[in-house]
Amino acid sequence: MALIAPFRGIQYDPEKVGDLRLVVAPPYDVISPAEQDSLYKRHPQNIVRLILNKETQEDTPRNNRYTRAADSYRQWLAAGVLTRASRPLYYFLQEDFDFPSQFLAGRPSASHRVTRRGFIGVIRLEEFRAGIVLPHEKTQNKPKADRLALMEACQANFSQVFSLYADPERLMDPIYEEVFSDPAGPNLEITDENEIRHSLWRVGNPDLLARFSQIMRPQKIFIADGHHRYETALAYRNKQANRFPENTGREPYHFTMMYFSAMEDAGVLILPTHRVVHLPDFPASSFLEKLEALFTIEKFPFASPSEEAAGNGLFQEMARRADQGRSLGMFLKGTDQFFLLSLKSDRIFREIAPGLSPALQALDVTLLHIPILQNLLKIGPEELSAGKYVLYFQEPREAVEAVQSGKGQVAFFLNPTRVYQVRDVSLAQETMPSKSTFFYPKLLSGLVINPLDPHEQIIVP
Repeated sequence: MALIAPFRGIQYDPEKVGDLRLVVAPPYDVISPAEQDSLYKRHPQNIVRLILNKETQEDTPRNNRYTRAADSYRQWLAAGVLTRASRPLYYFLQEDFDFPSQFLAGRPSASHRVTRRGFIGVIRLEEFRAGIVLPHEKTQNKPKADRLALMEACQANFSQVFSLYADPERLMDPIYEEVFSDPAGPNLEITDENEIRHSLWRVGNPDLLARFSQIMRPQKIFIADGHHRYETALAYRNKQANRFPENTGREPYHFTMMYFSAMEDAGVLILPTHRVVHLPDFPASSFLEKLEALFTIEKFPFASPSEEAAGNGLFQEMARRADQGRSLGMFLKGTDQFFLLSLKSDRIFREIAPGLSPALQALDVTLLHIPILQNLLKIGPEELSAGKYVLYFQEPREAVEAVQSGKGQVAFFLNPTRVYQVRDVSLAQETMPSKSTFFYPKLLSGLVINPLDPHEQIIVP
């Protein structure tokens, strides 16, 4: 049973900070050093100073990125830059955006607008073995240690875990319609530099919350994005429970802030992440011949001016076959053509990866990783986890350019993982290879903060 509750969130006061666009930021794990610099310059109270404070050579155990984040957080609260709600609320979020170019590759060029709907609340933390909150990715220790140090210094969730729930009967739709059609409009609205409009409604109506809680309570919750944050919250809960042995189980550290969206929502998009392989001893002369033993290979030749057209032809065909068979796109250094690789038989998986679950076998990323990267190129799971020999790109054009410029020998293009595949892998208690899912758009940090005062109690409707 998923215990989801409203909370007394902390938000920026527009009268103190001005334009809210200047204080929000992407999630910490997608912020590059250059973007970190830009966000620092954008506004003195940008959330980046909390979620990703800069490191310096003078850092010490008493003065470091975590203590500076905590100092800023306390100062902003004291100055009223950040203010806390007087009562527990849910934060309903509607995001309007254009399909990104990566999603439209090979599809009609005209972009169109789509809406993703969901809400932010807190959920009682559950171990994965309980089968209530389910992951689909493995995590690494270094990012979890980083986030745990920040939580311990600040006692707050600054960013949401992004999760999905199943609502095939669209039971939540009437509640969304009621909230998003409020004549008063949203309490907060931001259009970011990517022309994504983020509209937030604060909801505390007791009748609405009771209806809402009844719908959500029996749900299984599937983590889409934020596995490190969720596992960090579990570790923080355990440490706090040891510090406060008389705890009731309703203290805020037993919960974590989470964004929930229905997996059937038209705005829940997963983008593919394409791969470029760079090996010191790439078998260029025999690679195509080895592939032909496993795949049917179709060619999409091009002269230089028609490269984009040939690429679009490849992506169109990949999209057309997404639910019909097992296919990958490829561009090989030194050739003037794209290739479409179609698996000859699922028997190949049974031979080279016996015991692989049907949920994992169905993934396009598995089709690349096991028969090609691991079996033919001898790039094993350890090398992949360590980031060796493979570069990752969101834009197909950038992957092609990486091969053409000599950064790699071959690029592979994938269709996006489907949302139902995330569900199936999670229910099978399996985990996907890294970089299997890129949920778009990313949730903004800075819309709402969840304080973790160990002396308070969460009220579950």
